Amino acid sequence: MRDMTKLHPRLQKMAIQLQQECSRQGIFIKFSECLRTIAEQDALYAQGRTAPGNIVTNAKGSTYSSQHQWGVAIDFYIDMDVDGDGDKKDDAFNNSTRLFDRVGTIAKSIGLGWGGDWTSIKDRPHLYLPDWGSTTSRLKQLYKSPDHFMASWKNPDLPQSPGYTPKPSDTPVKNTAAVYTKKQFILDVQSCTGSKPDGIAGKETIGNTVTISAWKNRKHPVITPVQKRLNTLGFHCGTADGIAGPKFTAAVNRYQSNVLKYRTSDGEITARKKMWKSLLGMI
Repeated sequence: MRDMTKLHPRLQKMAIQLQQECSRQGIFIKFSECLRTIAEQDALYAQGRTAPGNIVTNAKGSTYSSQHQWGVAIDFYIDMDVDGDGDKKDDAFNNSTRLFDRVGTIAKSIGLGWGGDWTSIKDRPHLYLPDWGSTTSRLKQLYKSPDHFMASWKNPDLPQSPGYTPKPSDTPVKNTAAVYTKKQFILDVQSCTGSKPDGIAGKETIGNTVTISAWKNRKHPVITPVQKRLNTLGFHCGTADGIAGPKFTAAVNRYQSNVLKYRTSDGEITARKKMWKSLLGMI
C-alpha cells in the first residue's frame, strides 16, 4: 500500500522533511511501501521460501512482525538517472554511487531509523520511527495489535493507547517534574559543564554549554540531564542512559518543532543557542 496518509502522523511529517532535505543536497527520492496488510506482508515473507524469488524479509505478517504493519515505516527509492542512460526507472534501487547510504545518513540526522544499519538483512530503502526500537517486539508488548496502536495516534507523542494501562517507563515522564525539577536540571548541567553549581541559569551557565547531538558529543556527561529534562517535559527520549541516539534525536526534533517552532529541526542542541536557553528556562 502506498498511501502515506495511513502512516503515523509524525512519520508523515518526517518523510516530507527528509524528501526536502535530500532535494537540497541534490538527491531526489520518492516513497513506495507504506502501510501493509497481513496478507501483503505474508506474501513478502513467502518470497524465497515457498514462493519464487529471493528472501527479502524475516518478518511474518500473521505475527505483526513488520514495522510496515504498524504504520511506523516507509520505503523510498531513487528518482534519478544514476547511470546516465536517460532512464530513471532502472536506477530506482541503484546504490552504485552510495545514494541510499547518503539518504540513510540524512534520515538519521532528522531522527529516523534506517534499515541499512541492520545486520541480518540490510534493508537500505527502509526508514522507520525509532521510538519503539528496530523491531516490533516493543509495539506488540505495549499495544498487542496495530489497531490498538493506531488508536493512540490522536496524540502521536504518547507511546500508549486507549485501553492500555502503561507502566511508568512506557510514558513520557510528564508527572516526574516533582522529582526532576528545573533547578535540579540546571545544577546537573552546571556540574557537567564546569559552571558554578548554584541552580540559577545565568551568563556563565549558558556560556559553558556544549553542542550535543547523535553525531557530536553524543556521550558527553550533560546528555543524561538533558534526557531527563526532555522526558520531564513530555518529549520522550527513552531511558536517560547518557548516550544521544535516535530517540534523543527524535525528541530534540519534536521539541524544536513544537516548542521553538523551528521551520526545519536539526536534531542538535547547539551551545549557547535557543534550545539550551529554553531548556534552562532562560527564555
